[in-house]
Amino acid sequence: MIEFILSLPRLIGCGLAMVSTTVLGLVVYLVSYKLIENSKEVNLKDPVNALFRLVGILVSLMLSLSFGEVIAGWHVVKNAIDREATAISDTYTNLKYFDVDSTREIRAILIEYTQAVIDDDWPAMARDQLGQRTTALRRQFTEKVLELKPTSSVQKQIWNHLLTDIDTMSDYRLIRLNHAMAHPPVYVLVIIFGFLVSMACFGAYQPNSPLIALTSLCTLFIGMVLYLILAMSDPFQGAIIIDPTPFEYLIEAAEFGVR
Repeated sequence: MIEFILSLPRLIGCGLAMVSTTVLGLVVYLVSYKLIENSKEVNLKDPVNALFRLVGILVSLMLSLSFGEVIAGWHVVKNAIDREATAISDTYTNLKYFDVDSTREIRAILIEYTQAVIDDDWPAMARDQLGQRTTALRRQFTEKVLELKPTSSVQKQIWNHLLTDIDTMSDYRLIRLNHAMAHPPVYVLVIIFGFLVSMACFGAYQPNSPLIALTSLCTLFIGMVLYLILAMSDPFQGAIIIDPTPFEYLIEAAEFGVR
């Protein structure tokens, strides 16, 4: 169900999540009300009210912590992508400083690699993988850099920078893969369970039109927050994804620069 909702367009998926949460919440509420209403326990309503407040506080706390965590993870991935693109840009510039003529082929491979990140890596990460073509080009590019022969102290220093940038590119690419393979957080199931418990506690209150309307608004909001948590927990598939914009900028800036 979660994978299906996340595979839908953003507005449709969010709307379906909100509607599903509302329907499920109201069903639990009304069933719980019937059970409490038919109970012969005279003092049942007061303990349920106290329990309702406690569960509501816990669910709100977990929602806020979970949302904060996925936002932080989202920024980690975005920062990694920006730094990876910066490392590619620095590598391209340093190759020209090393020797314009002898590094022309390597710079062309680097541009091809950057294009493959867009065309190959991004679709592959939606399937929790890394692109085969991108991996092959990275290996080819690394071998070509290692074959360079520095002939001066300046070139030796630039060559060391190139090796450092290659390691940086690999590290941040691995961060992308780690987040692409992420599954929906386990604590989301706990949040859903707590939400259903809180809706069951609503059964202490007799249903009427204003209460049903307010309860529906509450469940719609919780459904929207849950959808955002699930969608942002994997930033490379679904309706809310991080675009390869920094790499596209690099292609526009460098594709005619191999001279």
